[in-house]
Amino acid sequence: MYLSHGIKSNITNNDSINMTQIKFLTLLPLLIFNNINLFASDTRALLAQNYHISQGFYISQSDTEAIQPIDHFSSPSDIDEEVLESHSRKRTPKYHYGYINREHSYSESAKHIAGIYGATLVLYPLTQPDVVRKKGSFKVYKKNFGKLVFDRDEPFWNWFVHPISGSQLYLYYRANGYNRVDSLGMSFISSALFEFTVEIYTEPASIQDLYQTPVLGSVLGVGIESLSMYLLNTGNMLGRVLGHAINPTTLLWFYEGKVRIIPEYNLKNSGRLTLVVNY
Repeated sequence: MYLSHGIKSNITNNDSINMTQIKFLTLLPLLIFNNINLFASDTRALLAQNYHISQGFYISQSDTEAIQPIDHFSSPSDIDEEVLESHSRKRTPKYHYGYINREHSYSESAKHIAGIYGATLVLYPLTQPDVVRKKGSFKVYKKNFGKLVFDRDEPFWNWFVHPISGSQLYLYYRANGYNRVDSLGMSFISSALFEFTVEIYTEPASIQDLYQTPVLGSVLGVGIESLSMYLLNTGNMLGRVLGHAINPTTLLWFYEGKVRIIPEYNLKNSGRLTLVVNY
């Protein structure tokens, strides 16, 4: 940016010259130059709050990548092409975790329900092999079909295991772009299908399980969702590990809330910083 100031005065013998005006015109360039320096100093101090300033090159505090700075700022034509290339690069991608809410077609929702249903068919005998082997049979399945009872399971199962499994079911649907209300509804459908068509191989459908798994599970899921997002976005390794541990769907391929942020700097474009956000 260039600032030019020109003053032209035509003085004749008959002109009366005000000495105050002469002093003002004489000091005006100095005042302008001094204000520009003050503005530059204030701007530099403000930038220093968020950036390390090293030999004329701004390096983000969050960027741990070693960058060799140039000695001073110069015009692009004054900098060697190899130097420009070495300083025009992408930083290490950063990630931000969250959730998106989008519309779903009936066919897409049916695929999700079918996928969860298929997973329960496989996981149920794997997680409870003794129960399936001792109590399960197609004769029992036929007897329990359509029956609904209050079960006598231990509190550990009704108030801990079922809400935990329901919370992960809720988080599965959240990871696939369903809002909180729809995730609750989809969790209820998946839970009801399991109760009435899978678990009856060993025992009748449970009234408690019909609401404890989806309802209490969704309530717990909201809490896990908020806590895991906080931990994942803290920026430290321990927070990310704990966040993924309590919300493992954030590690899977179908999770839609992971945003990659890539800062780009390019000295050919006057040190412009470009943010590239990929969903």
